[in-house]
Amino acid sequence: MGLLSKLFGGKSKESAESAISVGECIHAVLVPRWESVQDMGHEDKISRYMCEACHQEFSPEEAIRLRESINERMDASLQEMQQASAAAEEDSKSS
Repeated sequence: MGLLSKLFGGKSKESAESAISVGECIHAVLVPRWESVQDMGHEDKISRYMCEACHQEFSPEEAIRLRESINERMDASLQEMQQASAAAEEDSKSS
């Protein structure tokens, strides 16, 4: 075990990746995109939105639906993380 491993808990790369990869992107931060510089700042001329986390693009109509349902998606994501954390804690206790 190297010095950095000892300092930072010595977790394996696989367990760190599994903790990070829980669930899908919830598209919480949508960044507007315009077709031209002249259109920038005009909300009625937004051509698409891009998720800041996963870079998936959405139409303005899809972005409206995503914004309206963000609370439910964040709650579901939080529950998934709590379940994964509890499962990881159980695994660490049994080893």
